[in-house]
Amino acid sequence: MLDNSNEGYIYIYRCIGGSGSDVVKIGKTKHFHDGFDRLKQHGRTLYYGFVPYTDFTTGFPIATGFRVKDTNIADAIVKNNFSGKQFSNIEIYNVDYDLAIKELYEVLNSNGQLIELIQDRISAYDFLSTAPEAVTEVKEDTSKAVFESVKNDLLAKYGDELPEKLMILLKNRNDFEENCRSHYASGNYIEFPNNLVLDIHYNKMKRVDILSKLRDLL
Repeated sequence: MLDNSNEGYIYIYRCIGGSGSDVVKIGKTKHFHDGFDRLKQHGRTLYYGFVPYTDFTTGFPIATGFRVKDTNIADAIVKNNFSGKQFSNIEIYNVDYDLAIKELYEVLNSNGQLIELIQDRISAYDFLSTAPEAVTEVKEDTSKAVFESVKNDLLAKYGDELPEKLMILLKNRNDFEENCRSHYASGNYIEFPNNLVLDIHYNKMKRVDILSKLRDLL
């Protein structure tokens, strides 16, 4: 329960439907993943037809939350910041999910609104690090061949009955090709059965994080 009646949350989730490869929903709510959350409704009743990536274990969209001091003030700050990327007058924006999280973090923090960042349990969030000297060099091999090897180990263990923790990392190939065109064109993805793919078109730190999640399932 929130301590202050003005407190609330700004949330953001990536959409798999829409007219661009970088489409997100950004909104405000008084509840975030607490059982009263209207976000869960977006998985059943789509917001203007935009489909969120969903955590199949909870039914909630895979969303990042920002607990803020005053929901209405924070919402106004967000809308002003992303006004040039907004679709019509709805809460849909043409912006990369990771970049938008970084912008939200910075603009809410600089305006004295940010209380807490609530991670989506999928993203690595290394993009929030602003000090290059604080980043430790990662020497782990994150080549596509390594991912293919881990995939083969997973398929040998699970066959076509993939665990839910793996399923939330995968995307439908057709949706991926249509809505993440730059990632698809790069070839940095791993094909799984049932027309699913694992997107690995990320920086090294996030690839390490994805590899770690995969290996935890072995």
